[in-house]
Amino acid sequence: MPFTSRLMADLIATAYHEMIQAHASGRIADLGCGRVPLYGMYADHASEVICVDWPSSAHGSEFVDKFADLNLPLDLEPDSFDTLIATDVIEHLHSPSTFFSSAKRVLRPGGKLIVGVPFLYWIHEAPHDYHRYTRFALEKLTTDAGLKVLSLEPIGGAPEVLSDIIVKAISIRPTLAKLIYAITRASLRAKTVRKLSQATRDTMPLGYVLVAAKL
Repeated sequence: MPFTSRLMADLIATAYHEMIQAHASGRIADLGCGRVPLYGMYADHASEVICVDWPSSAHGSEFVDKFADLNLPLDLEPDSFDTLIATDVIEHLHSPSTFFSSAKRVLRPGGKLIVGVPFLYWIHEAPHDYHRYTRFALEKLTTDAGLKVLSLEPIGGAPEVLSDIIVKAISIRPTLAKLIYAITRASLRAKTVRKLSQATRDTMPLGYVLVAAKL
C-alpha cells in the first residue's frame, strides 16, 4: 500500500475538533458520515446522532442510519436538527447549492452547519471528486442559501501544502516517502517556516473549515 502523509489528516482533525467543541450540540446529523471518524469528537455534545451517507459510499455502510444522495434535497424533517456536520464531503457533490439549501431547511433556528473541505489537495475517491472551493465560493454558497457565516478558517499554508504534495507524489516508494515526511514535518516546527505558513494561509491553504448558522 502506498504511504501517504498524515500531515493533512492531523491538521484537519485539529481544526475540526476545535469547531465541533465550540459549536456542535443537541440533535446532530453527520452527513456523508463514512466510518464516522469524528464521532468521538461530537458524541458527548449530542442528544441524538443520525448518520447519513449514500448507499455506494467507498467507506461502507456499517454506521449509516439513513441512506441519501446529498446532491438531492435531504429527506429529513424541516427545523429538526441543531447541528449538521459535513466534513470532506461537499467536494464530492456535483450540486452543492442543493446541499446548502437543504441544510437551511432541516436546521432549527439558531442551528449550526459545520463544513470541512480540502483546497490544495490531490484527486481522491475518483470519479466522484468535483470541486475545490475558495473561501469566496464557500461564502457565496452559504449566503445564497440564507445561512450566516460565523467562521471560515483556512487550514495550513504553503509549507504544509508542499509537504503534503511531495510525500503523496512519492507515495509509491514508502521508505523514501516516510523519510521525506519526517524531514518536512520536522521543518514545520522551525520559526521561519511557521511564519511562512501564517503568511500564506489565506492564499495557499490545504483546506477550510466553515461554520454557518440559521438565524
